[in-house]
Amino acid sequence: MAYLINALNMDMTIDHPRFYFKLFYVLAFVFIYLMVIYKSVKRGYHLRSVLLMLTTISLFTVLGSRLFTIPVGDWLTAIQSPVTTFNNRSAVGGLLFGLMGLIISQRVFGFNRPMLDLYAWLGPIALGIIKFGCLFNGCCYGVPTHALWTVKYPVGTHAHFNQWAEGLIEPDMAMSLAVHPVQLYESLALFFIGYMVFKTHKYWRKNFTAILSGLTLFFVMRFFIEFFRDPNGSQFNNVYYFGLRWYQWSMLLYSLIAALLLLIYEKYLKIELVKGRQNTPFLHADFIYIILISLGLYTFKELLSVYELTVIWIKFLPAIVLSAYYLYTDQRLKAYRWVTSIVLLMPVYVFAQSIPNHKPVIKQYHRVDLGGSFGDFSNEVRYNPQAGECGTTYDSQYFKQTYSIVGGGYSFVTEKEKSRITYGANLSAGTIKSHNLSANIKESDFIYAVNPYFKVDGKWLGGGGGFQLGNLRLNKDETIDESNIGDASKTYTILPEFYVRLGPKKYFDIDYNYGFMYPTAFPTLYSRASAGTGFGISDNYSLRYGYILNLDTSFISAEALITEQFGINIMYIFKEDFYIPFDDKTSSKVVFSLNYRFGHKTK
Repeated sequence: MAYLINALNMDMTIDHPRFYFKLFYVLAFVFIYLMVIYKSVKRGYHLRSVLLMLTTISLFTVLGSRLFTIPVGDWLTAIQSPVTTFNNRSAVGGLLFGLMGLIISQRVFGFNRPMLDLYAWLGPIALGIIKFGCLFNGCCYGVPTHALWTVKYPVGTHAHFNQWAEGLIEPDMAMSLAVHPVQLYESLALFFIGYMVFKTHKYWRKNFTAILSGLTLFFVMRFFIEFFRDPNGSQFNNVYYFGLRWYQWSMLLYSLIAALLLLIYEKYLKIELVKGRQNTPFLHADFIYIILISLGLYTFKELLSVYELTVIWIKFLPAIVLSAYYLYTDQRLKAYRWVTSIVLLMPVYVFAQSIPNHKPVIKQYHRVDLGGSFGDFSNEVRYNPQAGECGTTYDSQYFKQTYSIVGGGYSFVTEKEKSRITYGANLSAGTIKSHNLSANIKESDFIYAVNPYFKVDGKWLGGGGGFQLGNLRLNKDETIDESNIGDASKTYTILPEFYVRLGPKKYFDIDYNYGFMYPTAFPTLYSRASAGTGFGISDNYSLRYGYILNLDTSFISAEALITEQFGINIMYIFKEDFYIPFDDKTSSKVVFSLNYRFGHKTK
């Protein structure tokens, strides 16, 4: 579908308007996301709490924009119906509910005035970005006009259908009458409101006044902008009183209430309605908060579209990861880690359930992967054998080795009724920096590998094999029968890899891998056993907990197919308890990769 913009005798055709609405919708939330994270880092806020605050505000904003257009009596029906049943949205509802989410977050996490002032001017600008999407999509269009700057909409849009229904255009006309680009007017007005609030927020005495000033300007703007909007393009009723629609009267009333509250609060009240404190509560409050957000997302998952869920989960998932990090690094919570780990599984389950569960009919596809593996490890090298009273003894030296590896891969996947066959190859390369802690000598080596492999996965059994060919290293203790030590470990030219699995991966399975990790399991993650579940969704989803035998430590990993074509894998490896008589201990390790699937076809 396309529509025409006619501006000063210039014509421009826009294809796929619905795509642009989704794009600007997501961009608006990403804009707030990045700005808040940037300001929070500068002020030293705990990102865990900031991300939970962003999740709450996004959830309330999205829900408000939807529920505000639905009669309260139909709310229960709406949350149980497909997303297309109630598909209208309201900027006013999103703003008011988002403000409610901000207040709740402030009460829980205690963010002070700078965060409130930040949202006071970011909110209008984000709404202005969304309005560009409304312009391309053709919703809430303007009244007909003969101005030089106009918009014409094609067959199939609200403007064309409503004008035809009113008899304003003939049925065979390809385009609607020229109308005011009211969405553009509103977008520019919102940018101006954001600018005014930004320039004036420091002059107010109270914490919440900048937000009240922004609300007042917003409602005044909406009152006047409705003179340019076609009433038939609005989802609200068209009842008129004294020449104005009821919706305009309500905007005027809201603006007067907001202005009155602003005056009383700023001039006459002696108290602060919103008080700030140090920016984070105890960690257990965050876990309770995660449970409540998860319940909210699960309750309303049928009401929200994929892109609306996306703007929430891009904040919530990092918040969960940071909460897990604090859980396993804060010694005060060591005794409760298993219980709180179960709490963190709850939002992962909700996330899996919120992904549309319609599997395409696919038999074959191509897949490319990009990713990296980063971390360090320690090992002991024994050398210079000597005859002792109790047998042979050795001198020892200890090494700490830090590695950074990136890679890319290609595979071809064939899915049959009861099995999946994969053939592929990976390329990986990086550096490994060896620090001889005993002699305080540092070296750096370039490592690389080519990795052809195959996998066959059935419903209950799976297996595969391959090999790594290149300049490779292994993390293990070495014993060399030489009087001088040359290096901390050997270099390998070829190393085998294999994989076995038992159980239905969709529900619960156990596996063992020697190698078999993207971009590479070497030098330090090569011998692993784990158990995991796909939560009953499909084999493309998995949450696993396992043990790395050669490191004597555990790990947690997750795999998900975000869309039909785009997937993600991430693994976090906990610090190993390896004794070295030095203070330079090892840290945790991370492996992540992204994959893209294309060329789907049935055989």
